[in-house]
Amino acid sequence: MRQRLGGRSGGGGSLHGATGGASIIATPFPEVSRLFSARLPSRCMAGLLAAVLAFAPPLAQSQIDNLPRLGDASADELSPSMERRIGESIVGEMQRRGMIDDDAELTDWLNRFALALTSTPPASGHDFRFFLVQDSTLNAFALPGGFVGVHTGLIVGTQSESELASVLAHEIGHVTQRHIARMLARQRQSSVMMIAAMVLAALAAGSNPQAAGGLASLGSTVAQQQMLGFSRDAEREADRVGLDMLRQGGFDADAMVSFLTRLQNAGRLYESGAPEYLRTHPVTSARIADIQARISEGRYRQRPDSLEFRLARAKLRALGDTSVDGLQASHTYFERQLRDRTIDEAAGWFGLATVAAAQRDAAQARAAIAEVRRRLPAPHRFVERLAAQVELDAGQPRAALALLDGALARDPSSRALLRLRGRALFAEKRYAEAVPFLEQSLALHRDDPQLWELLSEVQQALDHPALAHRAAAERFVLLGALPAAVEQLRLAQRARPADFHVASQIDSRLRELQAQWQREREERVN
Repeated sequence: MRQRLGGRSGGGGSLHGATGGASIIATPFPEVSRLFSARLPSRCMAGLLAAVLAFAPPLAQSQIDNLPRLGDASADELSPSMERRIGESIVGEMQRRGMIDDDAELTDWLNRFALALTSTPPASGHDFRFFLVQDSTLNAFALPGGFVGVHTGLIVGTQSESELASVLAHEIGHVTQRHIARMLARQRQSSVMMIAAMVLAALAAGSNPQAAGGLASLGSTVAQQQMLGFSRDAEREADRVGLDMLRQGGFDADAMVSFLTRLQNAGRLYESGAPEYLRTHPVTSARIADIQARISEGRYRQRPDSLEFRLARAKLRALGDTSVDGLQASHTYFERQLRDRTIDEAAGWFGLATVAAAQRDAAQARAAIAEVRRRLPAPHRFVERLAAQVELDAGQPRAALALLDGALARDPSSRALLRLRGRALFAEKRYAEAVPFLEQSLALHRDDPQLWELLSEVQQALDHPALAHRAAAERFVLLGALPAAVEQLRLAQRARPADFHVASQIDSRLRELQAQWQREREERVN
């Protein structure tokens, strides 16, 4: 069940890495959350986050090769485990507020794509998790603990895989050099409450321009007073580390320059409507020149875009606006691109198939999928999952299961395929078969909330309330909602499961979560 992406047009934005950092820092202060009851539009998020790792002008050309290596300077000030906890807290809050796009197919593709970068030094020793943020602007940001958020608009707006990789490489550079840990340590010594308030407000997804403006000013002030001296060197180092990873990962390092130059030109041509990030962190010619100087030292390498990148970008473009008018506009876009031969044909037809599926036009979707298959040398997981989704939406779960069984034989660990097969079994009312299938799927992906939700629904259909509540509790744990998880386990206890071992497991898990909840409450007070 993909959370639909509202209002994505793939318009301009910014690369935080080359224009300034975009990282957020938060602490779980409930009293701070109450200070900002006004809800902000998600597009304000980039500007607010940017203040935490602020832009600073580039160093002189003669200093390029003498950049300070900040590296592990913060190792004694903030432990990696604490960084991870902070990052998990922020991501959990974003997920609860509906800011994260929980498309398993695209999220898993993004993490596979980033592996070409994270498997190279110095990233290879870190644990990374990349996730999609429902936002049409071109942006990405690093969080404490190796979490990297990627705006859906960035994938649509980049013109090549290497451009996307250049953004991610810079973010990875901030993580590997522990820049965020140093900032956290600095704010811990000064205005953590202020930063926490800013972040909690930024995570709100509503509309209050006056509040947004005030918070942006707050973030800018904090950045200027506390972080500029650090971010100047940090940004330079992230550039250097990112370029090295691009080369090692087999990407075209020139793509970083082409992307930044395009953003810079957009800012010049449309000053009043320039990408929001450029207004706070402009891309300067000097900075681009610094990057070019480093690129000239290496060997030129051109990398063709992979099929998965082209299909992922087409899917996001197709679902950028799922209103009636938005889907029609996407249909027109892909038809025009195919007619003018300005898009890869397989990606163009896949975009049309995705639009038709969203419109619940099974006939058109099937026809477009057939065109995609004609242009591919072998079945592809994206295409086969979409074909199965079309059949399931058309009330043909048996046909969907046949397609999914074939796809899973080729890709047995795909979360998107496993989720959809669970849904198809549920639609076929094959509940007894669905339980072991979902349990096996969770053995592979225990941290997938949707699989737990499916298991809960199946157990409810089988009239197993205790097991249904237990599965629902695990879903809430993954969403960071411990009080709700505790309540579900209490309901499971009241259902009085007949199996003694199940009852013991529920009791044990309840005690564990109650203790965890108590620890978190004490941390918030202290």
